[in-house]
Amino acid sequence: MSGSLPPTRLGAVPDFELERFFDRFEFDLPYQLGSSDPQTLGLGELLAYADERQRQRWATLRLGYRTAAGDPDLRAAIAGLYPGRTSEDVLVAVGAAEALMLTFAASLAPGDRAIALTPAYQSLHEMPRAMGADLELVPVERAGGGWRFPFERLMDALRPGITALVLNTPHNPTGVAASAEQLATILRRCEDAGIRVIGDEVYRGLEWALPTPPSVTGLSDRAVAVGVTSKVYGLAGLRIGWLVTGDTDLRRRAMAIKDYTTLCAAGPSEVLATIAVSAHTALRDRTRALCEANMDALDAFVAARPDLVAWRRPAATTISVARIAAPLLARHGGDADAVLASWRGRAGVVVVPGPAFGCAADEFRLGFGRTDLPAAIQALSGAG
Repeated sequence: MSGSLPPTRLGAVPDFELERFFDRFEFDLPYQLGSSDPQTLGLGELLAYADERQRQRWATLRLGYRTAAGDPDLRAAIAGLYPGRTSEDVLVAVGAAEALMLTFAASLAPGDRAIALTPAYQSLHEMPRAMGADLELVPVERAGGGWRFPFERLMDALRPGITALVLNTPHNPTGVAASAEQLATILRRCEDAGIRVIGDEVYRGLEWALPTPPSVTGLSDRAVAVGVTSKVYGLAGLRIGWLVTGDTDLRRRAMAIKDYTTLCAAGPSEVLATIAVSAHTALRDRTRALCEANMDALDAFVAARPDLVAWRRPAATTISVARIAAPLLARHGGDADAVLASWRGRAGVVVVPGPAFGCAADEFRLGFGRTDLPAAIQALSGAG
């Protein structure tokens, strides 16, 4: 028997503001300038990375149930991304959303105390609360028109009695990231204090201003790292995520919960994800090159049209928080929603309003991983 599981109150979760927003606007307008995933690969493009065995597996795949923990080849490929971990340390999930939910459900209970950064992807706040945990928020720091990882504030918050640290680095939506030295220091403090680190690492490998640090699961056996195929690989539609941890008991509890959620991932997605993860370096470099070119284009756009948008390059990820420039906001009577509505109506450009992440009304999430970014900012310039 798997043993008892922490009680939850999932029925109490509020609407997911980002997902409700995308449900209205994601597929009806031509330019998605707020999306976090980079340009998607086509099926033929992905299969070009497959070796002979992977092509044979794809050609002969039977569409039945899969093993709940995940395809063995996929788990082995994922483990290869985490030095010191094996396939036994990997649990495959349906997207990072399920991996996070399983992790929170398996590790938090009513009365636990957790820490998370703010602003944040909403599930990093609402899922711990849904498990009954008390959540303390540490703000990402504003610095010089951009953002800075709040290392000192975070260290101060790691007090006795804290159960878990939800550590989103590289960070959505600001694009800040902890350095290797900062991460090691945080993990040592948490180890000493008995605090579990839950690392949302879906953008790991897309650092621009610093080297890629080690995963939290390489720094602590109790830590959990969450990854996904959507951000680094440009394969959001596969709906494959994972959690990696050396904590056998946590994986057992997460597996027991998964039996009540998705049971297993889709076979075609697992085979295709195995191809992608096996080609990690090539696909990561593809995304990096596209993002770096687009950041250059954004720099030029903001320099040419400071009356429209204020923006600074982030330290990492495919996204950042930009601001509606004061002159444009004034032309719309100070109404940020009216500005974003005019961008959608006049330019066909969708960005994500800041309040969907806990940012200010005149801020928005700007994504720079799509190939049509130059056309999108040209449309914005014409509509401004």
